Amino acid sequence: MSLEFSASNILWHEFEKNNNPAVAAENAQLDKVKSFVNAFFQSHSRTNKARLQPVSRWINAQNLTFTTMLKKLVTQLEEQALVNDLDLVVLTHWTPDAEIGASVTNAIIYETGSHNAFGIAISDHGLSSGFVALQIIEDYLEDLGGDQHPRKALLMMADQATILYDSPYLASFNPSSSCCLLLLQSIVTTETCKARGNITFKNYQKTSLPGSVAGIYSLLSRLDMFSAAEKSLPLIILTTKAFSQTLREEARFSNVRIETWNDALLSSAPWVLLKKLAQENTRFLLMMPEGKNVVFASFVMEN
Repeated sequence: MSLEFSASNILWHEFEKNNNPAVAAENAQLDKVKSFVNAFFQSHSRTNKARLQPVSRWINAQNLTFTTMLKKLVTQLEEQALVNDLDLVVLTHWTPDAEIGASVTNAIIYETGSHNAFGIAISDHGLSSGFVALQIIEDYLEDLGGDQHPRKALLMMADQATILYDSPYLASFNPSSSCCLLLLQSIVTTETCKARGNITFKNYQKTSLPGSVAGIYSLLSRLDMFSAAEKSLPLIILTTKAFSQTLREEARFSNVRIETWNDALLSSAPWVLLKKLAQENTRFLLMMPEGKNVVFASFVMEN
């Protein structure tokens, strides 16, 4: 069993950046949140103390909770697809929600009317959470697929532009609050009966990042990301701006089309670019460097 989706069922939204100074929240609310942040630092053996500006900015971002953001996209999706028969709803995110303790998946299950769906959130795989989520979704739907009926899942990505403390690393992305969703369906029929023009998920892998660009090129030739027949199709690599510059240092990548996504969109960025570039008879390889590792997700779109 594998997964497929239509590029038209990748929906996303980037919310306007708020460059205005944060409006001061009520003192009682500020004190509670600052106390929470200080306890968070202490639990991680940090000596940092909560600062007024990020805490106040985060409080005033609560009109853009993940639930609020994603309901906007679900409403759009309902105009073009049936979503009251989902089997699985998955949320992935890198930055935390502006609403602590909320079950976003439960809210979306209720919103869609898919009352038999199972919900799960993935928040500990960084910006590549959506990559591993596809493998989890495929495995889960395969376990349900004993009756040979197609199964459906909703994969959602959401991130806030602001968090409860100063983060130079997050700031380096010049982030926007953004969200994205994909409506996925399992493939249980033969290859010849697949829906034409859909994107098929092929593989997910995470491996150590080679020490040289030449090593990265060699790694790609060893990874089992596509079938032998699919390897004859043109390849497009989708990755970060910084990593694309690294890849282009290797002469052998000169014959490979490399496209960069908008880092400001955080977890949604790869999927926004995939929607834009979707074209038939093409392979797509998403590459995300993460510290000493690199994460891959591969797709094929055939006619």
